[in-house]
Amino acid sequence: MRRLAGVLLMLSVPCVALASGPGVDGRWLLTIRGDQSFVFGEPGFGGGVRIPWEILIDFEVRQGEYRIGSGNARWLNQITSLSRPQAWFDCRKVNGTYLDSNLTLHETPRVRFAAFPVAGVVHEGRIELRPGYVPPGNYLAVTYRCATDNPLAENWFSIAERGKQVFGKRQDAEPRRDGVAQTVRVREVAALPPEAGLELPLSDGWVFAQSDGSRRARFELRKLE
Repeated sequence: MRRLAGVLLMLSVPCVALASGPGVDGRWLLTIRGDQSFVFGEPGFGGGVRIPWEILIDFEVRQGEYRIGSGNARWLNQITSLSRPQAWFDCRKVNGTYLDSNLTLHETPRVRFAAFPVAGVVHEGRIELRPGYVPPGNYLAVTYRCATDNPLAENWFSIAERGKQVFGKRQDAEPRRDGVAQTVRVREVAALPPEAGLELPLSDGWVFAQSDGSRRARFELRKLE
C-alpha cells in the first residue's frame, strides 16, 4: 500500500503563518482533484486507462474548534486510454463487477464511499482531518479491456504478472491469447485520498500537489465564510 497521504503532507507543507481562534472560524472546503493510472504491465511496457476523480471535504470550525465535516468522492467520465509504448495497446473501460470483502457484488466503475463523515482536530492553526472509514479505506474499482496484435509484445502477459507482484497491484486479470493476438480483461482497485488522515494549515488558498507515478493529486483549501 502507498504511504499515507497525511504523512506526505506533513513532510511537504510549505511554511505559512499559523492562526487560531476567530481567524480560523468559518466553513472550509478542501478540494482534492487528481487521476489514477490503471496499467496492465510495468511502467514503459503495458496498456490501461487513466481515470480522473474528485473529492470534496466540507468542514466547519467555530471558536477555534472543529465542529462537523463531511466528504464526497466521485470518478469523472473523462477517461484516457494508455499505451506504453504508444500505439501498441488498445485499451478502454468496460462494464464489470467485483465482490467486496463482505461478498457483496458491485458494478464498476465504483467509488467505495461516495459520501463519508469526516472528524477533525484544530491545533495552533492547523487542521487534522480523519475520514470516517477504516482499512482498506476508500477506493476506486474499475474494469478495463486491453488488446494487441503486435508481435513485439509477445512477453506482455509475463511482464504484467511480474509487475503485479513487484508493485503490489490489487489487480485480477483474465488474459487470452490467439496466435499473436493478446487480449486481457482486468478488474483493478486503487486507493483514493485521504487514506487514513491528513494534516494541513488552516490557510485560505493553500495548495499542494503530489504524484507517485500512477496517481496524481492536487489539494486546495478555501474558506467559504
